[in-house]
Amino acid sequence: MVYTAAMTLNNFKPKEKQSFLKCMETNLKRFPIETALNGLKYINDKERNMWERGYYLLSFVVNFLMGIYMTIYFLNKWKSTPVIISVNSETTSITDIPFPSVTFCNMNQAIRSRVKDFSENSPEYALLQKICFRKFNFTGYSNFKPRCEGDTLGKFITKNSQSCSEMFVFCKFGPNEENCTDLFREILLDEGLCCVFNQVHPLFLFKGEHKLIRDYTSSNGSTIIPIKWTFEDGYVKPLPKQFYPRPALGLGVSMGLTVVLNANQDEYFCSSTNGAGFKMLLYNPIDLPHIKEAGLPIELGQQTRVRLNTRIMSAAPTLREVSPKERQCYFSDEKQLLFYKYYTRRNCELECDTQLILRLCNCIPFNMPMIVENSSVCFLQHMSCLDMANHLLDDEQTKACKRECLTGCHDLLYYPDFFKASFIKRRYQVQDPFFANFSEEMMQHDLAQVSIYYKYNFVRGHIKAPYTGLTEFLSQTGGVLGLMIGFSVMCLAEIFYFGFLKSFIDVYLRRPPQKLSPTDDGVGGDGKSINMQESACELNSPVIALSSSLNSAAMTSLTMSLSESESETSPLLKGWGRTMHPSGLSVSSPFVSLTTGCALESLGPTPEKLYNFS
Repeated sequence: MVYTAAMTLNNFKPKEKQSFLKCMETNLKRFPIETALNGLKYINDKERNMWERGYYLLSFVVNFLMGIYMTIYFLNKWKSTPVIISVNSETTSITDIPFPSVTFCNMNQAIRSRVKDFSENSPEYALLQKICFRKFNFTGYSNFKPRCEGDTLGKFITKNSQSCSEMFVFCKFGPNEENCTDLFREILLDEGLCCVFNQVHPLFLFKGEHKLIRDYTSSNGSTIIPIKWTFEDGYVKPLPKQFYPRPALGLGVSMGLTVVLNANQDEYFCSSTNGAGFKMLLYNPIDLPHIKEAGLPIELGQQTRVRLNTRIMSAAPTLREVSPKERQCYFSDEKQLLFYKYYTRRNCELECDTQLILRLCNCIPFNMPMIVENSSVCFLQHMSCLDMANHLLDDEQTKACKRECLTGCHDLLYYPDFFKASFIKRRYQVQDPFFANFSEEMMQHDLAQVSIYYKYNFVRGHIKAPYTGLTEFLSQTGGVLGLMIGFSVMCLAEIFYFGFLKSFIDVYLRRPPQKLSPTDDGVGGDGKSINMQESACELNSPVIALSSSLNSAAMTSLTMSLSESESETSPLLKGWGRTMHPSGLSVSSPFVSLTTGCALESLGPTPEKLYNFS
């Protein structure tokens, strides 16, 4: 049987709006049903028994906790291991990096013929004990004043120690022999007067004023131009024909640096060790050596070959995103030093030691950086304080300062392998004709040969990079959470939508249904039929959306049919099915659609008043 109903559309009167919190509660109940998170819809399914729902609830909780645990694990790993050091995929030619700076110091810093006549009560004798590293009571000189402007410890050492022209008797860099004063110049260090090769010019190295004892000579008539070099930028191009710091010319002994040194033991007055010979140190060209404690001994009567192992450390640009404290290194422009233009760990620690001595003794030693302009240079009256300060270089304030001296993110390190062999002990033909001019006794007593060279043409360095960036962290956590509970970024959008956005729209931004006049033909001003649908938050039950053409009398004939199964599943249709037809109806009208939404009772009068059944 088919029933025809007539309904006046003017009778539509929506319910009053619910509160925002009530609406939010309603939408949150819908979230487990419609979300993409695995298992929640089974937990909220009331057709399932308690054991099934409990099983899915337990599974979801376990997987959720496992996902949270793995997320915390990745987060801790990100924080505890922010940097990874890997082998660089590209090799570096030895001709693109500087040959190491090499410093030689004679273990004797006082030429006997120049100092043997000093009186024991003279200031010169007291200074002599200082450069010989002997214990001496300097308290008698606590009120001593320099006798003239040039009366300094540095001048005293320079005057009475072995110069570079006296130390070297043969020099060769690459295939050609060169004048040793073209390759080496004097420098004052903690060991005393030493000779340095291939160091960056002080103009590029220091911020403050620095006076050279002697610059490199140019005996062949060509000028060797000092240029700037840094870890990060390398050589500044275009390069002049001859410059320093010099790069390597090739591999092997024949393309390296070879020198013959003369210790002149007959002129030994004292030694910084328990024997005769030299100290040598290899380091990068913008660093300052600490040769007294770190120098490597070179024995007399030996030919020493030093094979270089170079370690190049570079940093990926993305490493700047990690804080210096977490990555434990500085880029050159991140930490400024007081005296040095370039940051290295050694330079930073040297400034920390200088601050301690300046704080305790109110002076700066001749070999340390002048961190405060116009500071006094330590002399005889400060020696007692210096001896005390040398035992306090590891006080708490200095330790705190040195803890801030992190390594450089870019670095160039040289690790030498030493191989030694004795000079000839009886006369026979040797390969190098240079030694034919020296007696066997002199070669054993005074001379030492050192050859420094590369084994390979190319060096494979290491690169520092963030171990886990934000992208990797999101990928790892997203993969785990997606595997465990099906979580994705869209789930966050769903939570926001059901938790706030939908409730806000339903309560404050919903467009109210249009009220039709009796003369309305059911067609809007744009020629489209009107579809009315009430909000779920306002009406809280299924809605009947009417989509039909209305006549001029604003009356509609609705042909409806409902199956018995539909009456059982919908509270709205269940009540109407019993009213309209006890045995159920079947739908035959194409103009009626059923959706979840408003309660039918809100449409106005009761169904009996709205519909006439025949």
